[in-house]
Amino acid sequence: MFKSLKIIFTKFLVRTIGRTSDGIQMSFKYGFISGKMLDYIYANKPAGKFLIGKWIDRMYLSHPGWKVIRERKDNLVRALTRAIDLTLKGQKSVHILDVASGPAQYIIDVLQRFPADTVAAVCRDYDPKWVEEGTRKAAAAGLTNISFEQGDAFEADSFKEMTGTQDVVVSSGFYDWIVDDALVKKSMKIIYDVLRPGGYFVFTNQSGHVDLDMVEKIFIDFNKDPLRMKTRPEKLINGWAQDIGFEIVDTAADQKEYYSVTLALKK
Repeated sequence: MFKSLKIIFTKFLVRTIGRTSDGIQMSFKYGFISGKMLDYIYANKPAGKFLIGKWIDRMYLSHPGWKVIRERKDNLVRALTRAIDLTLKGQKSVHILDVASGPAQYIIDVLQRFPADTVAAVCRDYDPKWVEEGTRKAAAAGLTNISFEQGDAFEADSFKEMTGTQDVVVSSGFYDWIVDDALVKKSMKIIYDVLRPGGYFVFTNQSGHVDLDMVEKIFIDFNKDPLRMKTRPEKLINGWAQDIGFEIVDTAADQKEYYSVTLALKK
């Protein structure tokens, strides 16, 4: 009873005065789990209408759920950088593919660490507005070694020309909102086929959440539908990758172990 009342009260606050917070407003405009929303969380710069809006946004960004998301990004950047470094030990250049990138700020951040002639990336997303935004962000960063294109991460035929050619493939924040386990396994198999032998797969997983019931009842996804997410034990999703043929190189998690980032190798 208390929890139900808490959800009702919080939902009222979030959907009224909470809208003065840029972060909360963005979560309804673009979706709680959209790539653009996550980029805002990563930036961690409170903004809003009037002083009250900025104050609410500061509390919003300081929520424990967003703190671990920022830890996840740090772990993701480390795993991706390690995959690139390991690949460069055996060849002069690295090609990265992100299968569901959104605006891909984390890819842009990583590419800025390497010479443009050694690392290149293709970032795909189903939604054309993220393709356009990612293209603008890359141009603003002065990057010529990254391109964005529209694509369906579950459509194997759309990856045919890439089969066996990619050095590193990334799936970040993608499996969190895929509630059908079979679709996650399908994605992993597509990625396995796209990678060359000896290539690396970097993927994230949501193992827990500070209050999943609360956020699912209050927020929406990027299709403006009620939010749905699924938590999976790290061992379970890593086991799926191993069943497909990957070798787990390393897995890192935040302090609360809500999000894991796995670096896997195609044998």
